[in-house]
Amino acid sequence: MMSENLKVAVLGLGNVGQNFIRILSDSAVHIRDSCGSDIEIAFVADSTGIVKVDPGRTYANILLAKRAQNIQSLGEPATIEQVLDSGIDAIIDVSSASKDGNRELEIFRAAIDRGINIVTANKSPLALHWTDIVPYARDRNVRVLFEATVAGGVPLFNFAKYSCAPSRIIKFRGIVSLTANFVLKMMHSGTSFEEAVKKAQEMGVAETDYTDDTSGLDGARKTVILANALFDRGYSLKDIKYSGIPEVDLSALASEGDRLRLFTSITSEEETLEISTGFGLLDQGDFLLSLGESALGYEIESDNNGVLRVSSAHDGPRETAAAVVNDVMILARERKVH
Repeated sequence: MMSENLKVAVLGLGNVGQNFIRILSDSAVHIRDSCGSDIEIAFVADSTGIVKVDPGRTYANILLAKRAQNIQSLGEPATIEQVLDSGIDAIIDVSSASKDGNRELEIFRAAIDRGINIVTANKSPLALHWTDIVPYARDRNVRVLFEATVAGGVPLFNFAKYSCAPSRIIKFRGIVSLTANFVLKMMHSGTSFEEAVKKAQEMGVAETDYTDDTSGLDGARKTVILANALFDRGYSLKDIKYSGIPEVDLSALASEGDRLRLFTSITSEEETLEISTGFGLLDQGDFLLSLGESALGYEIESDNNGVLRVSSAHDGPRETAAAVVNDVMILARERKVH
């Protein structure tokens, strides 16, 4: 029998995970009215372990426990097997990406086998194991939603799927990685690399381990997901060449840094895709150059909807978390319909 609430397990309580819970708290009435049910957090996990949340604990209780670095106060410890066998409706993966994606792959496949839906902001498993996750879930009528994996809170995959359904996408160009571009812009203004990274961390746009972002790996992961989701491919990270800040020509940064951006470009050419991700010079007047240092955005060229441009004025952990909440709300609405 279907429970009234949508029961979820939240894996990861970093910046995005905490903002996810804050939005559930701040917008609880709106979410209930929109979806017809509450979002019940049955389990939470951080680097200290997994906890089964005692009934009656509020979103505020979870945030306070995390702030006190004591999520164990929320309930009994649990294993991932207990989470998967508990009858939850969805896994919410907002954890830090593993290098090989294997940890997430194992959890995702086990969840799919049990009919548990997945909402993820974690790029690693999809970038490295797309064909082992997304088609596998589709064949079993399980949802894998991943709006927050690319471009933070800027609507992208849901926009393409639901608002551009009549169209075939011909080309994608976008700035979908905030940290590397933020750091580069500050360096162009005379700030050292170390100071720029520290500022990005203070703003919550860079992780403690920032190397995935500044090396271009984060952008490459997103490029794989873009190619697979928008152009129906089965790429893996090993298929993508990328570059990051270490490869930037410092003389070019000094002379033309105002036009230098890390961006992704994917063009469909008959049966092949032309893919690039890394730093390059943009022409004056390019839409992507208009984006601010804390903004993300993209341009889609389609056959029926024309050229579409979508961007944010600012993007950060709360906006990314909002994309996660949106996917959870999609699950809640679909659940009510069925």
